[in-house]
Amino acid sequence: MNTRRFSIMALLGLGSLVAAGCVPLVNAPSGGGAVTTSTYKIGPFNLAALGQPGSESETSKTNVPRPAGAFGVKTMDFDLVDGNGTPIPRHMAHLHHVLLIDSAHTDVLCAGRAERFSGAGAERTPLRLPDPYAYLVGANDRWDSLWHVMNMSDMPMTVYIQYKVGYQTGATAANTRNVVPYFADVTGCGGSVFNVPGNGGMGSVYTKSRTWNAPTDGIMVYAGGHLHGGGIDLTLRDGFSGAQCVMTAHYDMPMGMMDGMHPPMSIDPCPAHNLVIKGKPYTLTARYDNSQPYIDVMGIALAYIWPTS
Repeated sequence: MNTRRFSIMALLGLGSLVAAGCVPLVNAPSGGGAVTTSTYKIGPFNLAALGQPGSESETSKTNVPRPAGAFGVKTMDFDLVDGNGTPIPRHMAHLHHVLLIDSAHTDVLCAGRAERFSGAGAERTPLRLPDPYAYLVGANDRWDSLWHVMNMSDMPMTVYIQYKVGYQTGATAANTRNVVPYFADVTGCGGSVFNVPGNGGMGSVYTKSRTWNAPTDGIMVYAGGHLHGGGIDLTLRDGFSGAQCVMTAHYDMPMGMMDGMHPPMSIDPCPAHNLVIKGKPYTLTARYDNSQPYIDVMGIALAYIWPTS
């Protein structure tokens, strides 16, 4: 079953159950009401020209800007912009990755690590949580961030990481189903990067997977993915029911012309409403072109689960 296709129908109220794993929305609370959108920035990053010392910024920061008070996050969108908030063309500056972290919560798949709840890379995968679901943030929660940005031009430039947050100030545990982000990485809980050997010849594929057991019962309502240049797709598969969502990468040039410096322009997200069963296996698989080497690539998905137990 293609979970993404099913889920779009379900969210529009057009579909019925068509495969194992998909469940209807029942006994839903009202949700958090009106959505407010606010825009925030991290930076400035004064980057030297490509290839010069200082052409990249790869670091972290505590206490980055966020909406005040308690609220429920519904949407997030990331971009690289100049001082006026104008998006910078992707061929001029590269958003390798950015992650937002809620220091008040612990990662459910990697013990001892703060909760990575949203992020994006060059593909700019958005976050979209349908009613009555939201990511609830406490009034005193601190947001931190880590990132990697690169100047791809032959001139110095100043860039900012911009993130737009759509949130409900009326969202509470009483009227909203609070989702938990599962930061799934094919490398496990380490450094996130791996190499593709590139020794398979034209049309060959290299795969890397990680399997874990669900820590709780629940329902997955959305997933978004992150790949580097050469990435074909990410598949998040329920090993019990066989349900899966495939997040396919899209490029502005044919894969045969790739040189590792051209990341995906977009990756299909997975709106969903799929059953998660405690103790059952779930696998994330990243597929890469293996006709040439790719160094320090990633295969990451952020899935959002409403725990029911």
